[in-house]
Amino acid sequence: MGTGWRARRVGAVYLVLSVGGMVGAVCLAVRFDLRIAETVAALLPSVGGMYLSWATLRADRREAEDLARVADRLAPAVRQQWESEARVRRLNDPYPLAVSWRAAEDRFGESWPLLRELAEDGSAPRARWAGGPAELGGTGGDITDVFLERVPTRRLVILGGPGSGKTMLLIRLLLALTAVREQGGPVPVLFSLASWNPEAQPLESWMAERLQRDYSGLGDPETGHAVGAALLENRLILPILDGFDEIPEPFRARALDAINSALPPARPLVLSSRLEEYGDTLAPAHGVPVKLSGAAAVELRPLAAPDIAAYLRRDAGGQETAAAARWDPVIALLGTDAPVARALTTPLMLFLARTVYNPRPGERDTGLPRPANLCDEVRFPDATAVRAHLFDAYVPAAYRPHPRYPCRWSAAQAEQALRCLARHLQHTLGGTTELAWWQLRRALPRRFAQVVTGVVLGVVAWVAATGVGRLTAVFAGLDSGWLTGPPAAMVAGLAGGIAGGIGCGLVAGLTGGVAEGLTLVLATGQLQWPAATTANGLAYGFVGGIIGALASRGPERGHRWTWDHRMCAAGFVTGGTLFFSYRVNHGATAGAVGALATATVCALAGGVFGHRAGRLSGHRPVAIPTVRTRWAWDWRGFSTGLAGGCAVGLTHWAVTGLQSLLSGAPSYPVSTMLTFSCAFGLTVGIAHGLSGKPADLTAPTGPVTLLEQDQRIFARLWLAVGLSAGAAFLLCYGVDHVAQGGLTYGLGRGTTDGRAIPMTPAHILDRGLAYGITVGLAAALSQNAWWYYTLTRHHLAMRRVLPRDLTAFLADAHERRGVLRRTGAVHQFRHIDLQHHLAASEPSQESGVSRPGQARPWIPRRRHTDREPMPRA
Repeated sequence: MGTGWRARRVGAVYLVLSVGGMVGAVCLAVRFDLRIAETVAALLPSVGGMYLSWATLRADRREAEDLARVADRLAPAVRQQWESEARVRRLNDPYPLAVSWRAAEDRFGESWPLLRELAEDGSAPRARWAGGPAELGGTGGDITDVFLERVPTRRLVILGGPGSGKTMLLIRLLLALTAVREQGGPVPVLFSLASWNPEAQPLESWMAERLQRDYSGLGDPETGHAVGAALLENRLILPILDGFDEIPEPFRARALDAINSALPPARPLVLSSRLEEYGDTLAPAHGVPVKLSGAAAVELRPLAAPDIAAYLRRDAGGQETAAAARWDPVIALLGTDAPVARALTTPLMLFLARTVYNPRPGERDTGLPRPANLCDEVRFPDATAVRAHLFDAYVPAAYRPHPRYPCRWSAAQAEQALRCLARHLQHTLGGTTELAWWQLRRALPRRFAQVVTGVVLGVVAWVAATGVGRLTAVFAGLDSGWLTGPPAAMVAGLAGGIAGGIGCGLVAGLTGGVAEGLTLVLATGQLQWPAATTANGLAYGFVGGIIGALASRGPERGHRWTWDHRMCAAGFVTGGTLFFSYRVNHGATAGAVGALATATVCALAGGVFGHRAGRLSGHRPVAIPTVRTRWAWDWRGFSTGLAGGCAVGLTHWAVTGLQSLLSGAPSYPVSTMLTFSCAFGLTVGIAHGLSGKPADLTAPTGPVTLLEQDQRIFARLWLAVGLSAGAAFLLCYGVDHVAQGGLTYGLGRGTTDGRAIPMTPAHILDRGLAYGITVGLAAALSQNAWWYYTLTRHHLAMRRVLPRDLTAFLADAHERRGVLRRTGAVHQFRHIDLQHHLAASEPSQESGVSRPGQARPWIPRRRHTDREPMPRA
């Protein structure tokens, strides 16, 4: 807010001084009989500056009004999101559980005189301020009054033990704040701090990123998510920060210091944390103690025995029901030192117990386990054993047959899948709590993704090249059958490089080359074609992979250049395989010379650029789902593609020129080389120039909605990039065709006697179509999250690790079973302790829950990525 406010103030002052100066000058001219015309003429140059000042002031005022309207549209979306989440989490079923609190110890908050002094600017009505921390206690809905009226600074820390109801209380506070919010006022937004790395990202940037992700349209991730950042800057977001304790211990003090810096005492906010973890920042073993500046602190209290008894009986159907009577042995021990009594003092344990032991409406209680089993101190000698048993029994209970919602997965299958997902979060993603479907790609072996994507592109390139070639032959009246299409191996190699770097380019070129070679064998009966086309695919796949990786966005700094001996050798080998292709057109001697020259160039390119290209293709950031296409010309991609095209074209022209001297075969002219270079540069530039953009803000974006939008964008990107790349080839080859008065299709490929086929406009069209279809698909795959999510879930389903329809499974686990919760566009386990429990290698032996046919647990191996999450303590 500071920079924009200072700019508006300067503009307003300049405007006032300019107008005042002009009026004063005219008045002086009239008063002293000066020449009015000369005075006005002298003042005219300042009119432009006055207009700029007025326009700036007006634009700033309009911007502020627009931001207020965005906030007004955001508030219903936030309320709708958390009302739905409260319903899914059954926070009001059978009724809101009474969570009470008291003032925390003095060391957790600021002194009361200091709070009053910080709030003397009149941010809250003084008459309602609490006289001291002792007046902050309350129950349930009182939290809204405590925050808005009793705490002078409106900065509150909510502390409590594991499962004590902190998040539940925050949701109630958020819904109450949205209900009393005035038009144009700040919007309360809940942020889960578990995904914030204070070492890598400032708090404001992270919150703006969360806003953009969870509420589509608030900003563009490529340009700094401007709208979300502007809402934060103009104090139109009231941050509710949940789960401070979920930040790893080494980073907590720095995180709290960053919160104090980004959200100073004048900014209202709410922070929740476990008591012990927050206390550690006040008395660290090393460093300076840190606490939230200008904040009061409250501590959640354990549930009272009468409230626990009433809640369990009411959830079981009422006081006089047989299901409620099943709880009598447990209720008799409440308030004592028995393990079950000490365990059932938090809302989380109470929820697990009701899910495991209480029947649902329409369900009989005869087949359910008996709550009296919890009183067995032999099986459960302490409260920890009771909690472990409830965690173990919770998932099978959530997936037992439901009277209204039949489940497609058995309890054993669901538990195995949930354990695998929990291990994925713990081991692969470094302990984060956010289960985002697009990040599941990190569980997929990188080589597997490259190989499958390369095979798909190779097959598509072969289908496109042979299909349009056949159509060209039919329309042009040629007898060459399938021989007139563009080289599928070259098309596949280029597309694979754009989609997935060197590895994908080699696989795509190899697939396209083998398929093309087999097609030519069937068409001509000549057995030399598979070796020749496969060699083309490998060479163009290697070069296309280097160019595609260098043109992609990825890590650039912090790594010095080194000669890559492995890539140098790979380049020499792939370039040398072109001997089989050159021999067909130029003979063995000229083919060997051309292959040696090409191998040398490829080896040089691999040694110089291979290390950086391998890093870029191996450490590409995980694609983030998008919901709309946009055009933003990528000069880096175009220049890299143009340089690569010039290098490939110049090498090809020089090699064919050398071979023509040895064999007497015709060589490609310089204009054809330039045509290929321009077409290549435009294709790569277009492939990286089109990308996704978020949609307008209308409602909170859920995971399923985001997946469906990403699927639609995949098709749009394929179509848009395909048409643009095809048009680029048509334009370049069409200009060259007109300039030369005709082109030749190829040397020796078109007919069985080695003659070149004249290239007609129909041939140029099939070239553009084949390149457009394949390169468009490659660009869509490289920017799309849906494709790799699909690969991952099918790969894990084949290993019988996760359900094949993972999207439906996650939605059911959230909406019907309550095992998962949803925060914006990502899922989370209902509680972080549940995630940690499921991530353990084996269930507790004391659970007593039958799990027939359970497969060996899958523990993913941690792989390094360029966006590695912060280490967990």
